[in-house]
Amino acid sequence: MKWQVPVSPRERTVKLATRQINARRRRLRRSLKMTLIGILFLAFALFAGYGGNALANSAFFDLREIRFEGSQALTRDELLALSGLRIGANLLRISKDEVTERILAHPYIKTVEARRILPDKILIAVTERQPAALISYGQRHLALDDEGSCLAELDLAAAESWAMPRIRCGPAAIQLLPGEKTEDEGVLAAITLVGRLDPFFLENILEIDAPSAWELTVIHLDGLPVHFGPPENLPQKLQYYEDLLIKNKDECNANLLEYVDLRYDTQPIIKRK
Repeated sequence: MKWQVPVSPRERTVKLATRQINARRRRLRRSLKMTLIGILFLAFALFAGYGGNALANSAFFDLREIRFEGSQALTRDELLALSGLRIGANLLRISKDEVTERILAHPYIKTVEARRILPDKILIAVTERQPAALISYGQRHLALDDEGSCLAELDLAAAESWAMPRIRCGPAAIQLLPGEKTEDEGVLAAITLVGRLDPFFLENILEIDAPSAWELTVIHLDGLPVHFGPPENLPQKLQYYEDLLIKNKDECNANLLEYVDLRYDTQPIIKRK
């Protein structure tokens, strides 16, 4: 059995004071250490910030090459003018969002992606809208893509030279400006139909009348009207169209018929002369 030596009150007081002094010393050392780390970190940050700013504004990041990809209708010079970019500009200060917005303002541009290639290049990839149909009313002619966006206004000579389906629209639909998208149901129904028609079928079509979706009518080269109406049940209507007007064109033509109506859920309505 071990005996413990009694500790006097004075000794306990001395030990307690010693522990408190040691604790204060440790706290002081930690405080000094954290202060020193803070000073060093601040000095490093100031140095790095100054050096980084100097590097970012140096000629190392001057723009030396501008690449464009995916463009067919627009030339490089046209895209360059739209982008607002210039050789020698600081690459890090170029706003990709602003460049994208400027190029997207052109009616023919559908998507834009701008990407920096450090240290001195920028790549701009675009996809262009493709003309799908020509809408006309009176003396005005507009080229539209497959989403109904207006690409350009054409004069009569240019309109006649464009090899694309022609849609006769109503007066409201022709008020579009380049870059705007039509909301006319007749025109949208006609564009949907054009997108589903086989190119061979399109060769037999003179024009498409689309004053409204219900009145959507295909006019054959021989003058026979075929009423399609809205795009509902379009696969079935196209099947009727092929069976009647393509496979049996000797019996279904403008010489024998006044019109063919595919707008109803029943069998096609054929009006004979």
